[in-house]
Amino acid sequence: MRNLLLFIFLSISFAGLSKPKVYFQYKIYYTAENKPYISTSLQFHAGTLKYIADENGNLSASIEITQIFTHDDSSIVADKYILNSPLMSDSTVEDFYDMQRYQLIPGGYSYELSIKDLNTGEIVTGKQLLEVETLNTSEIKFSDLTFLEDVKASDEKNNFVKNGFFMLPYLTNYFPPEITKLAFYSEVYNSLSTMQKGDPFLITASIHKFNSRQALPDFFKFQRLKAAEVNPAIIFLPIDQLPSGDYDLWLHVVNKDNDTIASQSTFFQRRNENDIKENVDIANLQIDQSFKKAIKADSIKYYLGSLMAISERYEYEHIRKTLKGDDTTYMLKYFYNYWLKTSPDQPYLAWLKYKKQVIYAEKLFGTHIKAGYETDRGRIHLKYGPPNAMIDRPNEPSAYPYQIWHYYRIGARSNVKFVFYNPDLVSKDYPLLHSDMQGELQNYRWQVDLHKRNSSAINVDDTESQDHFGGQSGIFYNGGM
Repeated sequence: MRNLLLFIFLSISFAGLSKPKVYFQYKIYYTAENKPYISTSLQFHAGTLKYIADENGNLSASIEITQIFTHDDSSIVADKYILNSPLMSDSTVEDFYDMQRYQLIPGGYSYELSIKDLNTGEIVTGKQLLEVETLNTSEIKFSDLTFLEDVKASDEKNNFVKNGFFMLPYLTNYFPPEITKLAFYSEVYNSLSTMQKGDPFLITASIHKFNSRQALPDFFKFQRLKAAEVNPAIIFLPIDQLPSGDYDLWLHVVNKDNDTIASQSTFFQRRNENDIKENVDIANLQIDQSFKKAIKADSIKYYLGSLMAISERYEYEHIRKTLKGDDTTYMLKYFYNYWLKTSPDQPYLAWLKYKKQVIYAEKLFGTHIKAGYETDRGRIHLKYGPPNAMIDRPNEPSAYPYQIWHYYRIGARSNVKFVFYNPDLVSKDYPLLHSDMQGELQNYRWQVDLHKRNSSAINVDDTESQDHFGGQSGIFYNGGM
């Protein structure tokens, strides 16, 4: 089952506090009878809502929530209800949450969410396409994985309690320094398809570098279970010593014969303040003479900048800030240290190999105002390599010039696509419009935006473009390559 860690951030950044800010996430689960249902989670940014004091001075907000699921132009679920925030005793307000569950049949849905602050009348809306799959009962499957902010045993009856545990969802895949452990929930289905009821098996959890199948040695947990119709699991994995970076959390089902019979991965990001100590040592780093001779002071900014295309996010920000200064000696030491960490045995050869790709990206994608590695196509090319297939459509009717890159496999992920387009028709920059790669821009209205060349008055809630003469983007994207 694919990972469905999808988010809608429902706010307008320039609107200050006049619009509610809401974080949305959905997960799909199945009953013991293999019937799917969706669990929706909302987190309300308390500081963006208006609170009204009661006669005792307690503050509260009141929200009208509408959730609509449409299938084949028919409304399957339409739920409108009022949510009152917990009472706040003073002017310090805290975020609060809402969780709902809806039973759905397998198929494609258009999901609409509307949030109205009843104390101000301000409204935010969002729209998301989602797919509910039929559960294949002949093989073991995982549910979607949910990161947890809080979990404790509970006998209460509400939507936050499941299998005897209160679980508050953590609605992001970014873990800052103050969070020292991953807590997460998942379910295993169909263990009886390959085991007898009551047979022992393990769920193992391990952390891998992003797009790597090699587990990190110090980040591993397991839980013993017995085969049943549905096996829920809550696992805690310490990450206080996990360095900053991009990672995959892998879950495996291992049977009593020590065979791995099911697997699933979920992407997450970690920021750890312990990494800052590493920057202190760079000042005293002795640079290899090969690097000193090969990289002159007037080119170090260019080559250091090229690392942003392949760097993890925390490194990207540090490089960006470093490039604003003029300390070329520090830049060279940081550059050398990067390759020393990346390829300890042959850092210089690793750099020469990457340098060839940087020069190649410059020739293919550089513009008058951007270096090749600064463009989206250059960055993707350097980060993931050349695509296995590419569609180039410079003159399709009603559409901006566009390209679709298709990768048969990137790390553990298969059938990955990137859509680039040229909205200004001049620069040849071709910024990224949409990708289904985890961690990249995901724009489910990409076909609408692509065809704005001659259709500027499109409804902002549309997720699919209008019919256009000669339009082939959807065909190419969905397999016509």
